[in-house]
Amino acid sequence: MGGTDGSGAGASTAPYGQAVVYEEKLPRRWMIATAVVLAIWVAYQASILLPEDSTVWFVILGFSTILALVFNGVPISKRIYNRIHIRDGWLTVGRERIPVESLTVDSLREAREQPTDAEYVASLTSRSREELAELRRRSRAIGPPRIMGGGWSVPMGMDEIVVQTAQGESLLIATHHREALVDALMRARQR
Repeated sequence: MGGTDGSGAGASTAPYGQAVVYEEKLPRRWMIATAVVLAIWVAYQASILLPEDSTVWFVILGFSTILALVFNGVPISKRIYNRIHIRDGWLTVGRERIPVESLTVDSLREAREQPTDAEYVASLTSRSREELAELRRRSRAIGPPRIMGGGWSVPMGMDEIVVQTAQGESLLIATHHREALVDALMRARQR
């Protein structure tokens, strides 16, 4: 797949008329580190316990497998629910797929201007109680956006953008590379 490599995001710079390709690669360091540490621990235990105490070693191996699943549960769920691809005019987030043309250009422009979580929290702290009550009332009337790809919430360490479809549905997309995703969506939408 053609594109630039940097910060885990790849986006082609093809002129209009060619397909816009974007793929967000999720970090793998944590999964690799836990797998290496657990493999070293299991190998060390094997050197001590095998061949006399093979039953104990198999228990340690099973426990290590469960521990690996516990330590890597969040990265695995990010791979299932938050993997992002833009190819051939389709936006795929996790297991969900929608045409890029169904996203409104205005909502993509607004997504570029949306504050990050830290900026949003800072703006909330500067407001009065009356302003906060009004914001709560308006947000209840609108309803929350649907998280695209599934999941209960945006995973820790990921940013989010909210876009709207032509049918009026608000979609929340969790991403590691906000600017690159919005740029790729804008290029794909204008194609």
